[in-house]
Amino acid sequence: MVTLSLVFHGALVVVAFVHSFWHIEELSPPNVTVTFLSATPPPPPPPPPPKRKSAPKSKPTPQKTLAQPRPNELMQPRDKPVDKPVEDTGEEGGMEGGVEGGVSGSPIAAAPPPPPPPPKKEDPPRVLPPSIAGQQLLTNPVTDPQYRVVMPPAFGQAGMRLWAMVKICVSTQGNVSDVKVIKGMDPAVDGLLVDKIRTWKYKPVTIDGKFVTFCYNLRYEHVPR
Repeated sequence: MVTLSLVFHGALVVVAFVHSFWHIEELSPPNVTVTFLSATPPPPPPPPPPKRKSAPKSKPTPQKTLAQPRPNELMQPRDKPVDKPVEDTGEEGGMEGGVEGGVSGSPIAAAPPPPPPPPKKEDPPRVLPPSIAGQQLLTNPVTDPQYRVVMPPAFGQAGMRLWAMVKICVSTQGNVSDVKVIKGMDPAVDGLLVDKIRTWKYKPVTIDGKFVTFCYNLRYEHVPR
């Protein structure tokens, strides 16, 4: 029974397989539609640039032709414009250049006085040698005690020789105008020496008939007695 069942089923399988080959339906091939894509069209060209307007041609300026005078014609000079005289709108008794119409309630200011002339520059003093300047000295500090320096007692020792170099300037009137100590004796004596020299008197010096100031250097010596 088993064998018969196997044979029977195997026969059914073979018959079914054969029957499927005989009854195969022909399938129609599918319709294939091929669409060719065309290339994208190129972009449109840019618009042409606007044409520049050409500058209008300037018209040639006509040249003026000078009319030549005829031989029998005389050239008449052109009349020059005559300047009209400026009307004087000033008032009687007014000042030239003042405010038109005047200023009410204010008197007419007088013109300021002219500035004083600059002072005359004095000539520099003449430098004289001590021998010539000493001859102009009217006071003698050697013989007259009032024109000699009174030394302090500490400088009155016998044998002590003191001296100083001073520059003396004299005015045109013969007065001592300036004294400068070039080399002094001692700080305690230099001030006394300057004060005493300022009291000296000189004869005025004239050069070419003109009084002049002069300066000279003097060696002042003091010898205690």
